[in-house]
Amino acid sequence: MVIDKKQIRSDRWLKMMMRTGVPVAIVSILCLWLGQLMASPALGSVFLVTMPIALLIGFIYNIRYVMLALRARRQAADSSSNHE
Repeated sequence: MVIDKKQIRSDRWLKMMMRTGVPVAIVSILCLWLGQLMASPALGSVFLVTMPIALLIGFIYNIRYVMLALRARRQAADSSSNHE
């Protein structure tokens, strides 16, 4: 039983979370590095704000992906049992 990952990733909510989560994560990491290099506490504060947002979006993305994969697996199992 093979799950079509492209179909799962084409979900509207997953795309939206990817489009927002990846830039937030990049900004967060850049603020961490630049804040350390430039000894800027303001960039450290930006990191502390963006890091939980990026983590939350990532966790929600993973949970949604697993839910969609399980749903696809269940539908595939139901359709194969109906054909027998």
